[in-house]
Amino acid sequence: MTEHRTRRLAGLDGLRAVAALGVLLYHAADWSGRPGRFAHGYLAVDFFFCLSGFVLAHAFERREIGWPTYLWIRVVRIWPLLVLSTLIGAVLTSRHSPPFWPNLARGLLLVPRLGHPAEWTFPTLFPFNPPAWSLCLEVIVSALWFPLRRAPDLVVAAIVFCCGVVMAWAALGLNGVETGWDQATFWLGVVRAAFSFGLGWLGWRYRALAPRPRLGLAAVVLLTVLVMPLAPGRPWNGLYDFACVAVLFPLLVLIGANNPQGPAGALCRTTGDLSYPLYATHWATWAVMLRLYPDGWKPLLPVWFPALAVVLAPIVAWVAFRLYDAPVRRWLRAWNPATKAISTG
Repeated sequence: MTEHRTRRLAGLDGLRAVAALGVLLYHAADWSGRPGRFAHGYLAVDFFFCLSGFVLAHAFERREIGWPTYLWIRVVRIWPLLVLSTLIGAVLTSRHSPPFWPNLARGLLLVPRLGHPAEWTFPTLFPFNPPAWSLCLEVIVSALWFPLRRAPDLVVAAIVFCCGVVMAWAALGLNGVETGWDQATFWLGVVRAAFSFGLGWLGWRYRALAPRPRLGLAAVVLLTVLVMPLAPGRPWNGLYDFACVAVLFPLLVLIGANNPQGPAGALCRTTGDLSYPLYATHWATWAVMLRLYPDGWKPLLPVWFPALAVVLAPIVAWVAFRLYDAPVRRWLRAWNPATKAISTG
């Protein structure tokens, strides 16, 4: 295979890190009994989907590789930290999430736990690693995207439009787009992921029309949108969510799609390397902290507890990245020599 390298878009790495921080703040507040603080951190998932569509199109739309090689690249990127977080969750929560072995096998293989939940219940898709739901949706959509990656613009636009109609209906009906993480709404989650992924894909096709890069502005706007203290559940919250997903996030991706040099570039690359480890391990970090907390779990934890989590989670992510994720991914890449010549940026 001829080596084919794509220019790394370090600016998008930096924005990915901002989105990961938004998720961490949202969950730290929610899990500690303070829902509504950093209220729209869940929208970071939609930003991740959009970013994924842009980056994968940038890396693979014009590249001559086979579908199996592409899928192996995705496995190498996602699987090591998925396994680590799932195993930690299985050890810590096995008594609360029976049956143990089927749930563990599904979690390690990223197969969602589907079924027919009881009315008004919303069981998680991955009981040993709840955040894995978004990874599952991204893998599904990105795998289906590959054979369609060179579809005409009109076909891409039609897919995005149809998904957008469904998401507009969901956003207005549910007063937001926070859906897809449970058994009852899994298939709506697939549409959610496909919509944002498709917008990123289209954005890459028309990147020449993008405004001049303003990475600092894009980072500030993204973090502001994610921590905006609008209370979910209000009727206008759905309009806010849909506007962010359909308009703002694709624009921010286009604005951030550059490769800054110097200290700014180094910061983007370093924080970008930690963004996925932070997302993948922050729930496991929280679960371990709860087991070590001397007073036991309470519906309202003291404010120092989530504050400590916000400090510890990036440290754990860095350790996991350096000592586990990076070495394991190098080992997995060695199984398929074709992947050694591929840089996804």
